[in-house]
Amino acid sequence: MKVEGIGNQVFSEFETGKGKKVEKGFKEIFEEFLSEVNSNLLEASEAEKLFAQGKISNIEEVIYKVEKAEVSLRLLVELRNKVIESYQEIMRMQV
Repeated sequence: MKVEGIGNQVFSEFETGKGKKVEKGFKEIFEEFLSEVNSNLLEASEAEKLFAQGKISNIEEVIYKVEKAEVSLRLLVELRNKVIESYQEIMRMQV
């Protein structure tokens, strides 16, 4: 039984609405995720500020934005930990 690697196929091709294939690598996907996490954190901070000023009366909305930001930040930290762990594992390999 021959086993072949998947290479970069996981991140390499995404279909757009027009049927065009777009190349995306880990770097581009990570940068998009990083900007999304930053956006979530800024939204949560703004929601907290508006709630403290009394401009938002719906506390569920504030809690939702804060929890969304917290979960995305935790995911980012875990992703960073896995990247560092993988790098350290590669550095321990003997050539």
